Amino acid sequence: MELKPKIGIDNLVFGMTETQVKEILGNPDRKFEINDMGDDEVVLEWREKMLRLTFYKNENDRFGYLRTMNPELTFNGSKIMNLQSEIVKEKVFSEFKEWDTNEFDFLTNYFNDDNWLCLNCEYGIVLDLEMGVPFKNDEEYDWPIIKK
Repeated sequence: MELKPKIGIDNLVFGMTETQVKEILGNPDRKFEINDMGDDEVVLEWREKMLRLTFYKNENDRFGYLRTMNPELTFNGSKIMNLQSEIVKEKVFSEFKEWDTNEFDFLTNYFNDDNWLCLNCEYGIVLDLEMGVPFKNDEEYDWPIIKK
């Protein structure tokens, strides 16, 4: 499973519809809706792939966010999960220069704004990753072009 910042993951591209995603991945194991502060979202979950995809209702139900714990996740051929966070930031994502750090009780996350990518870590190890379609400006997403 290859991560493609600003684009998506494997052959899933930000901006795809739920139907297009299901044609590739099949039916999800779980589907639920989130209605929080005006953000109406549909989330699909594939347990075997350890993958959740979020579709934004206010953006024509397009795929715009992912979260994964898939141990086979790679970027430029390098694995990401269950490795030391400093190694992942410095070697796997070496071209990503700026990381904001947020520490909670047990969780530390590292966020790269340019690629809208977040590494969630405990004990200094990357446990999961979140990535969303980046923003063009304060109000618009920078949707990639979907090839048909």
